[in-house]
Amino acid sequence: MSSATEETRNVVQRWFDALTSGDFETALGTLAEDVEWINYTPVPGYNDDMKWIGSYRGRDAVLETLEIFTGAVDVRFEKLVNLVVDGDQAAGVIHEMSTVRGTGVEFEIEFVQWLTVRDGKIVRWKSYTDPSQIVRALRGDVSGREAR
Repeated sequence: MSSATEETRNVVQRWFDALTSGDFETALGTLAEDVEWINYTPVPGYNDDMKWIGSYRGRDAVLETLEIFTGAVDVRFEKLVNLVVDGDQAAGVIHEMSTVRGTGVEFEIEFVQWLTVRDGKIVRWKSYTDPSQIVRALRGDVSGREAR
């Protein structure tokens, strides 16, 4: 394993361990001060119910979006199920089961976080998932409970 791959693996493992245990302070500490944060693209009328999504720059902006997310959603279970690392790039697959606070409707998703690490910090974070289960739960729709 190259030293870049090893460094990336160590940084992203700290990120995922902190994230899945709810330790946002440690998680934020793995991010570069000017991290590029890309959490889907808001599409009016489709996924704009997800008030925390969009593209942001910097740890403070990331913290704000995480606070919006955790204010709207109670994450009951989150686990890293796969991690692939090569050089300064890493992709982690997360399994999440959550409940929307305002509706009480549960959702279950798998999503990918694509991370770039430089100088021991995550400099770019991008998320990929099918948000339909989240949108359904935000809108209070209890039909279609099939997760994947």
